[in-house]
Amino acid sequence: MSSRAFTSYGKPFFFGAIVLLVAIGGCAGLPVDQAAGTPARSIARDSLVSLQAHGVTIGAAVAVPCAACGGTVLITNAHVLRQAGQRLDMRRADGGEAMPAQILATSPRMDLAMLRAPHGLLHPALIAGDEPGRGERLWAVGPQGLGRAIAEGRVRREAVRMRSFGPGFTAEMGALMGFSGGPVVDAQGRLVGLTTALANPGMAPVMAAMTGFDLDGVVNGRQREVFVLAMTEIMAELERMAGPRTSP
Repeated sequence: MSSRAFTSYGKPFFFGAIVLLVAIGGCAGLPVDQAAGTPARSIARDSLVSLQAHGVTIGAAVAVPCAACGGTVLITNAHVLRQAGQRLDMRRADGGEAMPAQILATSPRMDLAMLRAPHGLLHPALIAGDEPGRGERLWAVGPQGLGRAIAEGRVRREAVRMRSFGPGFTAEMGALMGFSGGPVVDAQGRLVGLTTALANPGMAPVMAAMTGFDLDGVVNGRQREVFVLAMTEIMAELERMAGPRTSP
């Protein structure tokens, strides 16, 4: 399928917007609270962390099993790390204390990075064995500090390969800027991919830059088309990344 214009969630262009969202979203429920009553509840409670740079939320990461990596690791989008600079912290979705995050490897093939998962902090998510089909319901979970941390939608396009991002699919859902690297799950609570990019961004980036708030994401909701990096491809890539490039 031919590529279409995509804008990654959480790019440096949106960094200022996320700063304000932290301020106005501070009284909102934590991701684990907002996911209650949805299939995403378990992954938000046990497997999700918010990624922060200098106290500002820049994305999310999720714990997954990786035998070749030596156990459980955290995965996120590589573009999230590029805006962190020299300092990257992580915080559990239940609002735990922030702690330094350690980058293990980044992929040369897709928008994917692997982080060390501190022992005993998280449980690996249950991974779906195949990609979801067109029309299948999905839930995306975002990090702490954006106000809204849960979005529901349905698969729109299957088997999409986006240059600079990788292979995956798209879904219509109201994921906000800042959801990058966060888990997308199916009706069984299984991890099917990572929220990665925004299709056909239109005026959304301009509005976010002008207002400091992802107004388009709030107003348009499920009309947004979101590119999701596929978990089936991610797991295969993790096996390759667990080679010489991975730090001991």
